Formats: sequence, C-alpha cells, structure tokens
Amino acid sequence: MFKKMAQNIAESTSEVIGRGVLVTDENGIIIGCNVKKRVGTYHEPSIKVMQENKPCVTYSEEAKKMPGVYPGYTLPIQFFDKVIGSVSITGMPEEVERFGLLVQKQAEIMLREQAFLESNLMRERALRDLVENVASYDASQGMGELITLQGKELGVTLTRCKASVVVEMKSWKDDSSENAYQVMVRELRSAFSHPRNVICPQRNRRVTIFVTPNRPGTNDDITQNIEGVARGFIESLENKGITADIAVGFPANDLNGLAISLRSARDAMRLAGQLKLSGVISARNLTSEALLDLLPAGKREEFADRTLAGLEGRNDYEEMRDTFLGWCESPFASGEVAERLAMHRNSLQYRLKKIRALTGKDPWNFKDAFELWAAFVLKNISGGEKKQ
Repeated sequence: MFKKMAQNIAESTSEVIGRGVLVTDENGIIIGCNVKKRVGTYHEPSIKVMQENKPCVTYSEEAKKMPGVYPGYTLPIQFFDKVIGSVSITGMPEEVERFGLLVQKQAEIMLREQAFLESNLMRERALRDLVENVASYDASQGMGELITLQGKELGVTLTRCKASVVVEMKSWKDDSSENAYQVMVRELRSAFSHPRNVICPQRNRRVTIFVTPNRPGTNDDITQNIEGVARGFIESLENKGITADIAVGFPANDLNGLAISLRSARDAMRLAGQLKLSGVISARNLTSEALLDLLPAGKREEFADRTLAGLEGRNDYEEMRDTFLGWCESPFASGEVAERLAMHRNSLQYRLKKIRALTGKDPWNFKDAFELWAAFVLKNISGGEKKQ
C-alpha cells in the first residue's frame, strides 16, 4: 500500500508547499518524488532518520558528499507505531524545516485513510462472499460450520439473524447513480440500525441485509416489524428523490432458514419486476407465484395459452385480466372490489360472466378460479421475463 501511495504523497505535498518532496521505503530507496527521474535511487540521509526515528537536517556541505542527495529536511514516516519509510523536503534547511511536521503528518494521514478505505473494501468483499455462501448453502452438504466460522471472523453471528432483506435502487434524481446509491446505503444503515444487522452493499445497485430483531417475538411479529421499517425507509428515500424496492424474505431460525430467507427475498424481488409490483414486497405474499415460477417455461406457456385461449388477442384482454385478479383479492366482497376497480358492481358481474363465457372457466368455482388466476399470473411472469 505504501509503495502504491508514495508518488501521490510526494506530488500532492510538493504542490501544497511549493518545494521538492521525496518519499523512501524502509531501505532508503526513493519510491515517490515530484522529480520522477529520482525514483529508484538511494537517499542516504533517510537511513539514519529511520534508525533513530527522529528528523535530520542535511546541509549543503554534507549533501555534496552523498551522491544524488540535496540539502533538505528528512523525517520518519510511522504507520501504527512502526517506521516504514521517510519523507524528505528539498531546500535550504532553515527554509524548509518549518514544513517538516506538516508534510510528515500529511503523509501519515493519507496512509491511514488509505488503510481504512482498503480495510472497508476488503470487509465489503468478504461480506459479499459470506452472503453468496449463505445463498448457496445446502444443509445436506454439511458446510454450515465453515460458513458460521466465516461469519464470526467478520464479527457476524448468523444464528442471531432472523430474516433476509434485499433492497434495489430503482430511480434517482439529480445525483449520479453512485452518489444516489451511497445516499440509499446511508439511509439503510439509519433505518436498520441494530448493531448486529449485517448490511452488505452489492453490485447492480442492490444491498442485502441480514436482520437481527430489535426485540424478541413470533415470526409474524418479526416480519411485520421489518415490513414497517421498510415502508418508513422507502418514504424517507422518496423525500430525497430516490425510489427503491425492498423484498423481505421468509423468517429464519437457523442458518438453513437464513439461506431460504435470502433465496426467497431474491425470488420475490425478481417476481416483483415481472409482475410489476413495487415498494415493500414480502415473500410470504408471493408463495403461490413463486411455486408457479418453478414450472418449466414450456409447461407454463402451454397451460396459460390453453386456459386463456378465449381471451387472447381481444382488445379488452388487459381489462378482463385486471378485473379478475382484482376480484380474486376479495371474491366475496363484490362491492369492495368494484369500488377498488372504480366500476359499478353490475359491470363487475358482467365482466366475470364474460370471462366465464369466453374461457369456459367459472370464476365462482374454486378450481376454475384457481386455474384462471394461475394462467393470468403465468402470463404476467412470462411477459415480465421477456422484457427483463
């Protein structure tokens, strides 16, 4: 890391103070300098400075006796209390000595910042690996102990995590996508603020969260609490001109459950895109759709085409579909359905009877209604897949 940063340290500090600056490694070899041709040469005064761990002045008379050395002021560079190199300012000692502490501290600050950044990046990569290992976990393969150990090395106790959440940024205003994404991640850390939550930024503007509940409760309590937090997060984010979808996986009680929860959240996010759902998407509300999605593509299309043959190609297909799916949500409350669909109750009945006449499936018969519902959903899934 030090060697990668040395040239940047030398050039940036030289630009600030208007003097020549060089940086050496622990062997006194110049690894960064505002005069690039000096890189790779030996700087003798640095050896004494590093051995004694204190600054050293080099006057003109001394410099003449040392090949490639100029008058100046040299200081050690420390990183976590260890001397790892030196920095030297070229010029008359009485003129450049006043810059010494500034340049030394600037170099050490830049190193610490880079170390912090690299440490964070390494942790993020390790967290992404952990998330993918959880996603692919199969209890029958017996890899649970290794994944649990991997989590512990990152300070994560996976057995405390009771659900998986997947967040995807959908749109943003003004800022670049990267800036908007960072805003979203900060909002997530604020919303899901439990110190044991695992928040892992990922590619494609997604974030995965392993949630540790704020308080104990039943699986339903935990899921409802997560959904409530998610709704608040989405509202807060929209106030900043950013929209996102959140998929909440099934509740979990162990590592296998957490793996299922993560896969269910990912499936819910994918299905939401195909079914044109947005906002907070709960896997528990898409269990039937997820089961239908497991059917081979050919079987799906064959079943949907056969069931909906009487409706295909009609100008009012979408109207009939939306009416029926809306009716399925409250099949014994026609007035409520008609109000939600902004139509008269008689119009609702007329459309349902028309569906029965065109398809041969009776919306008031459970088996027929299920087949119609499944066919419409499969059509939506297949249509969403083609657009994605």
